[in-house]
Amino acid sequence: MLTFLRRLGERCSDLSEEYIPDPYVIAIVLTFVAVAAALGTGAGPQETMNAWTTGVWSLLPFMAAISILLMTGDAIAKSPTFTLGLERLARLPNSRFSAVWFTSFVAMAAAIVSWAIGLIVGAIMAKRVAYECREKGIDVHYPLLAAAGYTSLMVFHGGLSSSVGLMMADPSLVPSNFPDYAREGVPLSLTVGSTANIVTTGTLLLVIPVVMGLLHPKDGIRELPRATYEEIDEVVSEAFGPDGGPVATDGGRERFADRLNDSRLIGLSIAIFPAYFVLNAWVLQPGGISNLTLNSINAFFLMLAILLWVRPTAIVAQMKDSVSNISGIIFQFPFYAGIAGLLTGTGLATVIVESVGGFATPMTWPVIGVIVAGFVNVFIPSGGGQWVAMGPIMMEITVGLGMAPEDAIIIEMLGDQLTNMIQPFWAIPLLAIANLRARDIIGYTTVAMLIGFVIVGGWLTLFLAIL
Repeated sequence: MLTFLRRLGERCSDLSEEYIPDPYVIAIVLTFVAVAAALGTGAGPQETMNAWTTGVWSLLPFMAAISILLMTGDAIAKSPTFTLGLERLARLPNSRFSAVWFTSFVAMAAAIVSWAIGLIVGAIMAKRVAYECREKGIDVHYPLLAAAGYTSLMVFHGGLSSSVGLMMADPSLVPSNFPDYAREGVPLSLTVGSTANIVTTGTLLLVIPVVMGLLHPKDGIRELPRATYEEIDEVVSEAFGPDGGPVATDGGRERFADRLNDSRLIGLSIAIFPAYFVLNAWVLQPGGISNLTLNSINAFFLMLAILLWVRPTAIVAQMKDSVSNISGIIFQFPFYAGIAGLLTGTGLATVIVESVGGFATPMTWPVIGVIVAGFVNVFIPSGGGQWVAMGPIMMEITVGLGMAPEDAIIIEMLGDQLTNMIQPFWAIPLLAIANLRARDIIGYTTVAMLIGFVIVGGWLTLFLAIL
């Protein structure tokens, strides 16, 4: 089994290096594939173009929210306090297997709290673990470490930042085209807090890191370049002087403006406002965990980033770096929104779901639904955007088979995240931090996806169809 997994990983890695282009090229190819599919199902050329133009800006509010989540998550993960903690953790592994296993486990555990933090933590852990292994004389394959960090995107939907779960938990965010029984919202306790999700997510957390550790190649090992592993230390030194205070300017004399820019009091004072947002949403308002929405999580991350960086100049400098890491996502988001428009505006999403769902039975629907969710995720890698496109028909099929509406949400959550392992859109920040290309990691993450499919399909069949 060990030999089989290693050979499978090496074969998939070879294929990805040969054939996988950069994420933007993939977005272009998928756009024309969606256009061809829409035309093939009966949509006219003008209808197809109108569907794209209708969808291209439709996800701007969601894109803005996701961008804030990524920026603040990046700033939190790169803060001096957080970075020092990750550095200490990175010293723990003492072998190839433990290095890869530990990187994957830490990234996935962080993603259960927040997919944005998990993604950045995975990248930073990959670099720091590679650095520590090099110092210890342990030859570890750096692309595999980065792939292990990206496995965070296999479990995030089962955690507190599940975009689909959070969307359906807030009635104001449920689109008008959803069935009436869904317009009132579905509490997180029935989706993220369900036994099916907890057991499945827990199994992925335990199994996938082990699988990644077993994939380490024997030959062709690429270590972390020496010029790369010092970047995280520079994040701390650039914002803070040797004594932990602000860096002096103008020959050592600070102007009044400089003192304001580096004032801890001014920097911390603004945290009052996002703190109140969180307090009001999670404590003062009735509902408890049901009030855990994307906006409240963003407010919490904004508050935490402010508290960790303290000084206005420090957090502004870090945000510039954070924006550069997610620039590819911001640029490509409209194209994927256009693809979402193609799927919804031409009825292509309905055709895909109904054509496959028509063969489903209550016993087979969990697996078929996972396949459908994973397939559509390749074209619309935004969980929320994908759910807007296919959620109504997914819920109708699920309810029509005698299952509960929340079962459709669980199937979507756990199926959507699997094909993130072959869709590099969300890997852009990780690749930027790790200084790698998508083809360097996708071969290994493909193996993780295949193992994950068996786990997700098996548990959902048990909990949603048998029990």
